[in-house]
Amino acid sequence: MNVALAFLAVFLPSLFSETLLGSPSGGPYNDSPFYLPWPAGVTYRVIQGNSSVTGDHYGAEAYAWDFSMPEGSLLLAPRDGVVLMAKSDSNSGGYNFYNGYLANYLVIDHGDGTQSLFLHLMYDGVLVHPGQRVVRGQPVAYSGTTGFSGGPHLHFAVERYGLYDRVTPSVPIAFADVPFWDGMPLIGRKYTSGNMQTGAAESRPLVAAQRLPSNPGSLRSNPFAGRLDFPVPHGHFYLQGNGQGGKGRLGFLVADDDNIPFSTTLAALGGPGVAGYPISQRVVFDGRVTQVFQKLVLQYHDEDGSVQVLNTLDLMHDQGLDSALQALLIPPPLSTDADAGLSWSDVVARHDALLAANPTLQAAYATTPDAVTMYGLPMTVPVDEGSVIVVRCQRAVLQLWTSDTPWAKAGDVTVANAGDLAKQLVLFPASAFTPDPQPIP
Repeated sequence: MNVALAFLAVFLPSLFSETLLGSPSGGPYNDSPFYLPWPAGVTYRVIQGNSSVTGDHYGAEAYAWDFSMPEGSLLLAPRDGVVLMAKSDSNSGGYNFYNGYLANYLVIDHGDGTQSLFLHLMYDGVLVHPGQRVVRGQPVAYSGTTGFSGGPHLHFAVERYGLYDRVTPSVPIAFADVPFWDGMPLIGRKYTSGNMQTGAAESRPLVAAQRLPSNPGSLRSNPFAGRLDFPVPHGHFYLQGNGQGGKGRLGFLVADDDNIPFSTTLAALGGPGVAGYPISQRVVFDGRVTQVFQKLVLQYHDEDGSVQVLNTLDLMHDQGLDSALQALLIPPPLSTDADAGLSWSDVVARHDALLAANPTLQAAYATTPDAVTMYGLPMTVPVDEGSVIVVRCQRAVLQLWTSDTPWAKAGDVTVANAGDLAKQLVLFPASAFTPDPQPIP
């Protein structure tokens, strides 16, 4: 974003319809002429989306996106058009409003009153020239971090046509290769392009931009400053479970994307106070989309569209992890042979009766709202492990402490974090627990 853009953002009100440009009637996103502007099969993440609260996507640039990608990433034409203007002679950039004029850019006119803007391109990274006709999928540039830029990324927007101006009011569009949410990329999400490359790309040497002094005060005030979590469209981003005590700028997104309502389900369960904070990205486990939280694991069942709490401790038993759990003072489960032939209500009653030997743990289980959903059925009688009496359930472990500890006093009942146990014992792929950079809300 440069000084000219800032002037437009402040002084030029948005006068245009917010109908998605996809079909003449603003119809289904898969009718859109626009595709993501990088090669098919490649995945990048949105670090700033439309109408950001704290960033620079407002006013004239309200409908822009920032896609995180390494310097020198190949970019393709998102749609047929004619190159209107380009600049690629800058090799400097930094996180300062006044560096905007240093940005390399490319503008493609689509002939229907719209133009595509590629911003922050690499030095000598533009592969086409003004007046040249391009087709969708044609290599047109390499990404960079020139101009007003905090790091390597592509700033992309579709704008109203402006013969002599690369910065004109942006317009909302859909992408044909973006599933769900009407084809509009949302912050914090990763998107894989379906834009098939046409022709070979001219090779250009990678030239890393010279970094200039930054000035974080260049942006607007942040209403989420100091917060460890904040809302994003159709979800929430959390830093608390990033393995660094919430420090830094890494975290996990919980969202309702792909018609999988993890965010809605988390709220229905009672939020992080009940489920804990997310400690994983979405991961496919046993053929189902899964997300791990500190206290429990959510899993999507596409056959009925439900999100269910996974029987994490049962799964650990099936994976042969009982010995590892015993080292953590968690006893192995009892046999379930006696459940055969019983009705569900009788099964529940039989397992509830296992708690009778310890009224304190029995009361802790019984007074938990929808305990079967949260904890699963009790799978052991109370087992005295010395400083703690333990009941293993299908989805959680109840612990009654018999002596004071740094985390609990004698007589306290705590719940072991089943999700943390799953992470510790590598029940899920280790890569799932890698946090993502915080997006710009």
